[in-house]
Amino acid sequence: MGEYGIRKMNYEDAEAVTDVLINTWQTSYRGIVSDDCLDHMDRDTLIERRRRQYKDYIVVVMEGRIVGFCWYMNNNSYSQDVPEADSEVVALYVLPEFQGKSLGRALITYAMDDLRGQGRKKMVIWCLKENHPSRKFYEKMGGTIFGEHKTHIGNLDYDEVGFMYNL
Repeated sequence: MGEYGIRKMNYEDAEAVTDVLINTWQTSYRGIVSDDCLDHMDRDTLIERRRRQYKDYIVVVMEGRIVGFCWYMNNNSYSQDVPEADSEVVALYVLPEFQGKSLGRALITYAMDDLRGQGRKKMVIWCLKENHPSRKFYEKMGGTIFGEHKTHIGNLDYDEVGFMYNL
């Protein structure tokens, strides 16, 4: 594998991170999420969202460009449903052509180490139930399935499974 680095996201990285998001969604979620949703992702809106949230992201840089990112936080947006989790990985994406090079592992390890350093004990990750490659990855990284819920994407509901990690 080539050289890579992980760093905190900068405000200026919003476009590159959004392009990773769109590319991976359109590739990884095809056949799971509706084609209409995938084919009509609003890049400008997504860029603005990344600019508002950039302090919660890390990026992986390889071959001089951002090829993946992880959005994590030291709280849990599902705290009413999963009160035992005090942290969450909200998103983890690596461009398809860079998958299988341990970059996802490096990103999630970085996030887990950072959260552990902040005194967090349990982390949750939600994954689309039909996204079997990601589910396999999250299990390989030590997560155990603890439950399911519905998430709304576009104008449809999808099943997600939750993975819990002891930090």
